Amino acid sequence: MLPGYRDPRTYMPEGEYPKDWPPIEKIHSPDWRQYRSPAAPEWLNATEVLLDRHVQNGDTAKKTAIIADDISYSYEQLLRMICKVANALTHELGLDYDHRIAIFAPDRIEAMVTWLGAHRAGVVPCWLSHLYKTDDIRYFIEDLACKAVFVDASRWDNLRAIRDKLPPTLKHIVVYGENGKDLGVEGYDQLVHPMQDQFLPVKKHVDDFSYLFYSGGTTGRAKCIVHLVRDFTWIPHAFVHFMEWKSSDMHYDTSPKFHDHGIWPGALIPLWNGATTIFVSDRLTADVVVNTIEKHQPNILTTVPTVLKWLINYPSEQGKKPDLSSLKMVHSAAEKIPMVMYERFQEFYGIEIFDSVGSSEITYEWFANRPKEHKMGSGGKPIFGYEALLVDPETFEIIREANRHGEMWVRSDSVLFFYWRKYHKTKDSLVGPWMRTGDVMYFDEDGFIWHVGRLDDVFKVSGMWVSPLQVESSLLKSPAVRDVAVIPKKDESDGLTYTKAFVVLSPGCTLSNALIRELQEMVGKEIGSYKAPKWIEAIDEIPRTTFQKISRVTLRQREETKEAAPTS
Repeated sequence: MLPGYRDPRTYMPEGEYPKDWPPIEKIHSPDWRQYRSPAAPEWLNATEVLLDRHVQNGDTAKKTAIIADDISYSYEQLLRMICKVANALTHELGLDYDHRIAIFAPDRIEAMVTWLGAHRAGVVPCWLSHLYKTDDIRYFIEDLACKAVFVDASRWDNLRAIRDKLPPTLKHIVVYGENGKDLGVEGYDQLVHPMQDQFLPVKKHVDDFSYLFYSGGTTGRAKCIVHLVRDFTWIPHAFVHFMEWKSSDMHYDTSPKFHDHGIWPGALIPLWNGATTIFVSDRLTADVVVNTIEKHQPNILTTVPTVLKWLINYPSEQGKKPDLSSLKMVHSAAEKIPMVMYERFQEFYGIEIFDSVGSSEITYEWFANRPKEHKMGSGGKPIFGYEALLVDPETFEIIREANRHGEMWVRSDSVLFFYWRKYHKTKDSLVGPWMRTGDVMYFDEDGFIWHVGRLDDVFKVSGMWVSPLQVESSLLKSPAVRDVAVIPKKDESDGLTYTKAFVVLSPGCTLSNALIRELQEMVGKEIGSYKAPKWIEAIDEIPRTTFQKISRVTLRQREETKEAAPTS
């Protein structure tokens, strides 16, 4: 038992909050209190709620479900395709209930069909980035003990290099985009196309394993998160009603589908809602995003701050302003958006950004801004079905007042079941029904949440807390700074910790002593001199994870390597 620990359940009966918690009435909107999730059957198959019910509706069956690399697939076509995969998995590969498969691929239609086909057959899929290096690929395959691996042809060499070292549990390797026989493995087209396009869905209990995701790995090696079938019974319903999305919407999500922020708003929620969504398998660039929006005219864009920066810089770099007039909503997550980005984006395009907060551990988002209730710069308010609690990470006391920092704990039916093969990490993260998110936040007087940083990232200077996000937001206000990341660094001369900033400079700028002083003074005047970076280093690119989040652990390791290097 941790010193000072008190289980929050001793403070509050199940389903109730402390009556003396001032922000609570403002945190939850009236429609949050009125919302009721739909009754769910005890046994179901995810593809039934995503596809079958639409195909049984004559009007929706022929409607476009996915536009993948400019090719349209109707709901009926998509269902037939996943049935072919389900037949291939069971009859050709011999996979059975709860066997696991790994998918290393970009956002190509074959990968999405494989993921859904696995659900159809009762198999447990795990979609991973195709950009991982060989050591990571081997780790994932061994960790999952998967029976089959599906890999994009562009990354076949990475898998071939370690093929002899893969565990005996792996029985099949299937390649997208190539004839497998030419490579000595199985080809997706040759495996799937001959199959029948009918397959009765394998029913699973709502508390059975459904799919696996790996965390972003911003603070270390990625952890495998186990999710249950129950996710499909209410998450799409809650989010569609919270955001007031329509079946007539066309969605474009720039995040890869191996991320919860990619697969839920970019595939599963639109499919559940009978809407249309866009897939692009090309490597994500500013031109790809702009061309996709201009060509297909989506009205809802779900993205991340990195892409928003591209769009803000696009007019000056490309000499033309992209046509984003089709967009009615821009929905962002993954990282906090600096206030200057809100202002510049709205100035350029006349579109407001609705920021949100989520995590793979809680399946998708748990706080969000929406058109009917929003505050620029905040993370919004709880989505239907999610309850929030702020806890002092040192004393474990519930924080009852506004504007006081604490660790966010979240309760919902979508909280991870456990971390795969990470017993102690699971125990550290779950407290009864609550998930410790590791996010430092606070509620303001109006009940909106504000993100300060990760517990792993915030640090103290002169005995006072510093949020890297706040310092980064301040530095981005300088026209000379294009991108930035902040970490703590110990000064060897006095043993104390100060702030260090890594900056990517705008074209034509150089990091002179004068610019360093200017940036330090700017931060000091805006948010406090103790938060101003003592060191500023110019680098070519900010390291990011496969989820486009800043990899602070990479920067900290870089500094540790420098300190450990012998001096001449």
